[in-house]
Amino acid sequence: MLIRGEVMNKNGWGLRAELAFLLLFLVCLLIATIGLHLMGLLGGDGGVYRNDDYIENNINFDYNSLEKKVTDAANQYYNVVYNSKTNDTLIVSTDTLKQYGYLTSIKDSIGRECKGYSIIMRTNNIVSYIKCTMYKTAGYSDEYE
Repeated sequence: MLIRGEVMNKNGWGLRAELAFLLLFLVCLLIATIGLHLMGLLGGDGGVYRNDDYIENNINFDYNSLEKKVTDAANQYYNVVYNSKTNDTLIVSTDTLKQYGYLTSIKDSIGRECKGYSIIMRTNNIVSYIKCTMYKTAGYSDEYE
């Protein structure tokens, strides 16, 4: 028989313990989801991909053609905007090239968008770098994105 003010069962989980456990579980789930997204394994374009799919698609994919697209767009941008009259070394991001209409989105072997930039040197020599989910041009630097 219960007397007013007594607790029914002190050996089981209380409401606070259950809520704390649920909150801890949700935080772990959130961290795992963010981690998978940052690794490129989980995205808004359909979900999780196996590594075999990446490797198989990357073997036959030509990333040099993407770099050439960026180089060609940077050359057009330089000729129009600077009219080939500057002696400075310029760095132009793919975002800038897209913003001004010189480049459309560049995508990797599974359709994810790549980032990149071009370095236009005084000698009018242009070197382009791209970074995709499973590919990065040698010498790519995140500071120029």
